[in-house]
Amino acid sequence: MKVYLETVNRDRQNYLSFLKLADPDEAVVNSYFDSGEVFKIVVGDKVVGVLHLVEIDDETLEIKNIAILPEYRGRHIGSTALQSLIELCRGNHYKRIYVGTANSSIENFKFYQKNGFRFDHIVPDFFLNYDQSIYENGIQALDMLYLVYRFDDKKKED
Repeated sequence: MKVYLETVNRDRQNYLSFLKLADPDEAVVNSYFDSGEVFKIVVGDKVVGVLHLVEIDDETLEIKNIAILPEYRGRHIGSTALQSLIELCRGNHYKRIYVGTANSSIENFKFYQKNGFRFDHIVPDFFLNYDQSIYENGIQALDMLYLVYRFDDKKKED
């Protein structure tokens, strides 16, 4: 199964529904939607997900959103896409990639750690600004947990 990333150069609006799979608050998605780069996650010839990346500064990127269609989850597609993104960014001037996930998103926290990200910091009460409360795993999403992938901590594999 070939998984690859493809940059979305136009018709970005067609991928908004994917982004809302990972972040149900449309106002929040719209706040970053026009910035950064959107990548389609493609398996074969089918778009099965989207990854949204923004540059924070000259050395820092942030994954604002990564979403895979439910029927394609659990097949290592997200990990393959994330590793492809890391390799795409490796060797550039970037030193780190941040990603945030809710305190209630236990599987996401595990997923990012398995892919080389480490816990960095918390933004308390981040999700209290959402229009509706979010619950996952019986836990209310309250805080944003940020993880970081540091390029200088990783040796480039040959």
